[in-house]
Amino acid sequence: MDVQISKVLLCYPRGSSRYLAGVDGFLEFAYKDKTEDTTILCPCEECVHTSVLSKDEFCDHLIYNGILQSYDKWVFHGESSDEHNNDQQPQPHNEEMLADMHGLINDAFRNMYDDVPMSESPDPPNQHGPNLEAEEFYKLINDSKKPLWPGSGLSQLSLLVILFNTKSMNKWSDKSFGDLLDTLRMAIPDGNELPQNFYEAKKIVSKFGLDYKKIHACPNNCQLFWKDKENDDFCSICKASRWKDKEPETKLTKKERKKATPSKVLRYFPIKDRLKRLFMCKETAPLLRWHHEERIKDGALRHPADSPAWKVLDERLKMHDCHVLLQQ
Repeated sequence: MDVQISKVLLCYPRGSSRYLAGVDGFLEFAYKDKTEDTTILCPCEECVHTSVLSKDEFCDHLIYNGILQSYDKWVFHGESSDEHNNDQQPQPHNEEMLADMHGLINDAFRNMYDDVPMSESPDPPNQHGPNLEAEEFYKLINDSKKPLWPGSGLSQLSLLVILFNTKSMNKWSDKSFGDLLDTLRMAIPDGNELPQNFYEAKKIVSKFGLDYKKIHACPNNCQLFWKDKENDDFCSICKASRWKDKEPETKLTKKERKKATPSKVLRYFPIKDRLKRLFMCKETAPLLRWHHEERIKDGALRHPADSPAWKVLDERLKMHDCHVLLQQ
C-alpha cells in the first residue's frame, strides 16, 4: 500500500475499517525490509516511541491506543527525509506569519487604541499620553521591529510566535519548550535577551490576549468555588474539601490557603473575548458574517440560519438592541 494512502487512512477513527487498513499499511511499510520477529519502536499515543515491541504487540497498540497524530514523517520506521519532502502534508507557513506580524498585532489590539491618535511612527504620541492598552500596542510594534541580532530576519516576538505555533503543531511539552529556549540562548548572539523559560515566554505572547480563568471545583463535581462560594474551603453539597490532602469540612486560614493545592481546577475560556477576536481578524470576520451576507436566501433550508429557531433568536436580539439604544 502507498505510504501517503496509509497516512490518510490512519486519520480515520480508531476501530473503523479504514483505520485498520491504515494500520496494515503501516505494518507493511515498517516491515518491508525486516523479518517478522524484529522489534520496532511503537508510535502509539501511549508509548510515543519509548517502547520497543514485537509486530503483534505493535499492531495491538496502534489499534487500541491510536497512532501519534503528529507522527506524519515515519523516520523511525524507514521513511527518508527526501521521500517526506516530496509529498508532505501542508503545514502553516512561518514565513507568511513573520511577514504579517504587524497585521497580527493590529488585529490583536484593534479595539484598544481607537482613542489614541495614530501616525506612521511607532513612537507613542505625547499629546495626552496613550492608555495602558495602547502602550502595550506600541511596545509590541517596537519589539516586532527589533531584530534578534544585527542582520537577523527575526525579532524576538516573531521567534516566540513561531516557536509557540510549532509547539502546538508538534505537541511539545512545556519542559521541552524551555529546554529549547536554553539552547537558543547559548546558540545565538544576544541570546540572553530571550525568555528564561516557558512561563516567561508565555507572558510575552499572552499580550495578544485570549487568556483563561482558573476556577476551583469540587473534587466530586458538585459545584464551582466561584462568585459567592469563591472563599469556601469545602463543598456545600458533599462537604468534600476544596484542597488536596484535607479532611472534609476543614476550614483553612488565609496563610494556609495560599500554600494549599486545589483538588480540581476548571479552566474557563471566556467566549466573548474569543468572538471579539474572531470578528477583529480580517481573515475570519468575513467567514462569521457569511451566513448573513453571502448565503442563498430562497426559502430552502440550506443552513442553520434558515431555520425558524435562528430567525426567532435574530428577532429577539434586534428587539434587545433597540431597547438598549432607546435607553442610551
